[in-house]
Amino acid sequence: MLKQTLVVLSSVLILSGVCFAQAMPPKEQMKETAPAAAQEQPAQEQMKETAPPAAQEQPAQEQMKETAPAAAPEQPALVLEEIQICTGVEDRQPTGVGTVFPDDLGKLYCFTKIGGAMGTAYVYHVWYFGDTEIARVKLPVKSPSWRTWSSKMLNMGLGSGRVEVVSESGEILGKAEFEIQAAPKAEEVEKPEKPAVSEEEKMAPTEQKMAPSEEKEAPKGQ
Repeated sequence: MLKQTLVVLSSVLILSGVCFAQAMPPKEQMKETAPAAAQEQPAQEQMKETAPPAAQEQPAQEQMKETAPAAAPEQPALVLEEIQICTGVEDRQPTGVGTVFPDDLGKLYCFTKIGGAMGTAYVYHVWYFGDTEIARVKLPVKSPSWRTWSSKMLNMGLGSGRVEVVSESGEILGKAEFEIQAAPKAEEVEKPEKPAVSEEEKMAPTEQKMAPSEEKEAPKGQ
């Protein structure tokens, strides 16, 4: 009986060992088929290698800086050296300079001398009559000292006006004022008044005539 019991226990132990041995391979198989952490590391390294490094982005930024247009040099400030309202310009010099002009003149000029330009710049002669802008003339300035002028027909009537010299940026460099008055009538200009004669001047010839007769009578008294 004891022998049979031992045989049964041995058989049970053998069967248990066999079952345990058969149960182990699936676990090992799962370990072999599951992706190991060591296998995931090369994939992460691969992502790092394919991603563009920060050092590679710098040349692109530098390339954008090189291709961007450079800022244009600033134009030096213009200076209004001279401004005159006149009736004409001869040999690049103003003639008939004044501030009050007759309405029958026909045309009025604004003469200016601009300094400070490097290359070609532009200014505007802005004509005003009263507070109304009546003309805006764009004029080139091609050297550090440049004379230029504009003109306006006198069809504005009587009153006061001005000319402002303005840069391209809108800065007012200076101005000159003028006034238009009615011209004197032609008859008053052609017929000047006769000079008045005083009473003493009228009596002077009579006294001169009487003087010789008195001189003649002087010998009779002797």
